[in-house]
Amino acid sequence: MSRESKRTRPSKAERRAAERRRAQRRMLAFALGGAALVGIAVAVVVAGRDASGPGPSAAGAVEIGRASGAQLTAGELVPSFSAPALGGGRFEWSSYVGRPTVLAVWAPWCPHCQKELPSLSAAVAAHPGLQLVSVATAIGQEPGPSVQGYMAGEGLTFPVAIDDGADTIGQGLGVTGFPLVYYVGSDGRVMDVTVGEVPPGQLESLLTRLEGGP
Repeated sequence: MSRESKRTRPSKAERRAAERRRAQRRMLAFALGGAALVGIAVAVVVAGRDASGPGPSAAGAVEIGRASGAQLTAGELVPSFSAPALGGGRFEWSSYVGRPTVLAVWAPWCPHCQKELPSLSAAVAAHPGLQLVSVATAIGQEPGPSVQGYMAGEGLTFPVAIDDGADTIGQGLGVTGFPLVYYVGSDGRVMDVTVGEVPPGQLESLLTRLEGGP
């Protein structure tokens, strides 16, 4: 066997230096992996919040014929209100009176609203005699998507009135929790009220009752 083919055993100092290099490479790989995970997490959070988009309406841009008060009950008349509409123009509640209406009051950051509104929209669409309209309130009070971002992301197209920063309409409609949904007869009076997520069977019963009229 030639000298060139013989392997020389590394010295203790060389072995220690090699081990230090391996440890440094492991630490660098760990740090880069951690940074990548943090970057992914931040991207997910930012995408989930999607805070871009119009905020609440300006002070004085909304009106409602009722000061803050308790949640409306069956038989009460929904007060007249108006506000800037999502996408432009103006939302006038009076434009919807005369036909059975589902009026949903929601906040874009509310997880129960985010889950309930697509189901509510699909359920109402299955009842041609009904219409669904809504009020977005408490806008920007908690981290979450913008009204526009949420609606676009879910493919929802029902009318949305944009409340102001003082929650003038939300308070006038007696919000105690989200989503607050009023089932309003063609006479403009409340037939039923729900707060929070509603099981599909109960929702169908409420819509059938509403479609039947007072």
